[in-house]
Amino acid sequence: MKIRLIDDPKFAVMDGANQMALDDAIFKEYEASEKPEFPVTLRFYSFNPSCVTFGYFQKAATLNMNYIKERGFSSMRRITGGRAVLHHRDLTYSVIVHKSSGFFFESVLENYRHVAEALLDGFKSLSIEGELHPSVRGEGNKSGGAICFDSPSFLEVKVNGKKFCGSAQNKVGNCFLQHGTVYFEMDPKLHYLCMTPPETLKFMDDDMVAMFSDKLKDSACSIADVENIAEKPDFGKLASAITAGFTRVFGAEAISSPVTADEMKAYDDLMKTRYGTPRWNTLR
Repeated sequence: MKIRLIDDPKFAVMDGANQMALDDAIFKEYEASEKPEFPVTLRFYSFNPSCVTFGYFQKAATLNMNYIKERGFSSMRRITGGRAVLHHRDLTYSVIVHKSSGFFFESVLENYRHVAEALLDGFKSLSIEGELHPSVRGEGNKSGGAICFDSPSFLEVKVNGKKFCGSAQNKVGNCFLQHGTVYFEMDPKLHYLCMTPPETLKFMDDDMVAMFSDKLKDSACSIADVENIAEKPDFGKLASAITAGFTRVFGAEAISSPVTADEMKAYDDLMKTRYGTPRWNTLR
């Protein structure tokens, strides 16, 4: 088995609509395939402008859209679940795994586990010692809030007891897509203000905003917060380390290979019919 690594620079930095459309397009092509050439596709990217992505089942009203726009950021609904993530000074990964890989399971948690083990392996090579949040009922997200990083969920990676890598998944009959984010540094107040609706903020003074921002800081960990790293990795080194983690855990070689013509056609279609339209963000 070989892992396809999409590392074309033109896809490494795009806006939220284009990043989500490309992941969706590849996912759809995998779903339609009985045995793709590469049973696993991995890619790493960032957003320009910075973007709040929010889960497929999440309501846009849980976000502070006015503040997001005032900051020059954008917002975009994902096809994966989970809660809102501000992509700002971060690395985002997407991995698509087909059943022909041998790493696709009916249990969503088993899918999470194998991806998480690859992430942990990659982080360890950078002297970032992580652990998995328990997959025990009652030990997952307890906040119920809109912000992904205000608490860890099942089998997400923690460092120093705090959430280090958020994850969200979409699983169909023969493959799954998983998104995840690692922060190089994090401004908790910025995150809190982007992902707290105006109807809530209007009852809060500056001290209350600071208090809830501090709570977010206490629950999340960025690379800048990890003290035992001799040299903080940049985007390229972090992506390379995670890729190596996947090769070791999945027992497969990573091969740089382009997006296919069929995937590009699906990508163009999705930009026209879904991600490039305002309806996609407001459909729920």
